[in-house]
Amino acid sequence: MLDRRTLPLSALRSFESAGRYLHMGRAGEDLGVTHGAISHQVRALEEHLGVKLFVRANNRLKLTDAGEHLLRAVQDGFDRIVDGTLQLDPDNLTGVLVIGCTESTGASWAIQHIGEFQLLYPQITIHVVEVKPQQKDIPREVDVAICYGKPDAGGRQVEELVSPPVYPVCSPRILHDIPAITRPEHLGRLTLLHDNQNNWSRWFAAMDVAVPENARHLHFYSTNLSLTAARLGYGVALCNPFETQEDLRQGRLARPLKQAIPESHNYYLLTNQPEHRSLRAQLFEDWIRAQVSENQGAGFQYRA
Repeated sequence: MLDRRTLPLSALRSFESAGRYLHMGRAGEDLGVTHGAISHQVRALEEHLGVKLFVRANNRLKLTDAGEHLLRAVQDGFDRIVDGTLQLDPDNLTGVLVIGCTESTGASWAIQHIGEFQLLYPQITIHVVEVKPQQKDIPREVDVAICYGKPDAGGRQVEELVSPPVYPVCSPRILHDIPAITRPEHLGRLTLLHDNQNNWSRWFAAMDVAVPENARHLHFYSTNLSLTAARLGYGVALCNPFETQEDLRQGRLARPLKQAIPESHNYYLLTNQPEHRSLRAQLFEDWIRAQVSENQGAGFQYRA
């Protein structure tokens, strides 16, 4: 019988990391141990509890129902422990946290999570600064950077945060005035909105069709402007779920077609090495990883 005296804390920590990443290797890197050590701890925990916590589906690690239930409980318990220790000395969080992100990232999904994080830790003064898409050299004063395109590490840590798809989006009201769009080439009925990251030539090539000859084109220097034009009904843009999920939920945007392709570049998290990392930065890193993980749903599935 499981009680506080027999609680396998080390195995629970390994399980929590494996459940968060859904990858034994990344969990090992997170905890500074080998892939085999994580696997051993998880198997021992499964034997101890008498339930299966993970299964493999399509060569990917997936939590079982029991695993999902336990992960929520373990994460909640760990969060309570961390919060409890912080209350012993709340001043250790006082100070500045500098977060870097691109304009389109900040204007869409990141600003919500940054704002919610600040509400949780009001003693932290947060400065959000811009980093350009595909910017290689991130200034040293940035504590945590959410980068579009892999930056140079420069002695810091770089990890892949997420690899989202991109798909067509437009205002739903402009779809009422044209014949139904059921095939990729039908998008030529709308103005194609371009930005400096994703282009329609690449999307149509992935669909194995040519760019419609009679299509109108409108080019912007940023994804943020292209997305704004789509909301206002000036055409159809290529964007990813992080940039569009709230607009889709609120009905400001619609997906005329479900086909998606990989983003031109992945998102990465740039952080200081553990020995140079503040508690403020560590808390935000853990927070943003958790938010990204929770937000990955059906919109992240590729459908070419």
